[in-house]
Amino acid sequence: MRVTTKISQADRVYSELRDRLIRGRMPVGSRIVEQQLAAEFQTSRTPVREALRRLEGDGHLTRDPTGGLKPRVPSVRTMRELYDVRLALEELVVRRAAASGTQGSLEALEQEWRALAAEIRPPGAPSEGAAFVHRDEEFHQRLAEASGNEFAAGILGDLGDRIRVLRVHDFTSEDRIRATINEHLEILGAVLAGDADSAAGYMRSHIQRSAQVVRERVGEALARMFEEPSASSENGA
Repeated sequence: MRVTTKISQADRVYSELRDRLIRGRMPVGSRIVEQQLAAEFQTSRTPVREALRRLEGDGHLTRDPTGGLKPRVPSVRTMRELYDVRLALEELVVRRAAASGTQGSLEALEQEWRALAAEIRPPGAPSEGAAFVHRDEEFHQRLAEASGNEFAAGILGDLGDRIRVLRVHDFTSEDRIRATINEHLEILGAVLAGDADSAAGYMRSHIQRSAQVVRERVGEALARMFEEPSASSENGA
């Protein structure tokens, strides 16, 4: 029972801190202090420490030369370069899938996303946010696998690991999730129809739209991160 409580507390701390980091609500240079967070969340330092390890592993936090944890500042240049690579790779994959993809796998993927479209929450409902990133990654990974190009699928998986910390910014509203589901179904419709040009065009628009949303929201988060830090964020060691 004690273990369950700790896991629940760690998840709670992790989710709240991740939301603050994604939205730029933790200033650049602010040091993360376990004791302060434990007091704020009314828990022990153990679940806080676990949450911070996860956030560091996800790429949301980085260590300074003294070993202290601080918010990682998103790199706009890195974001642009990663999306350029992703766009080229995704177009290659979707053309291959439309021309000679595994039909059964593609049909199963389409059925799953149609079911998801029917289950999605109404506009204005709280977004599942970061959790949807993994659903989205799975869609693109399975599409790559169905294309039959194993090497491309492997590279796409590695790219997903690198870009995930940025892509979380794409799914901070339920409207974006709904739009993404519709775009996925549009892509799959063209792939299953064997229309490689249309599939590539839909995929290109999908990736470019995602990149634009991420750029805007990363920019907003960066602006908040560079605002005058509050006194409370500078306390502790």
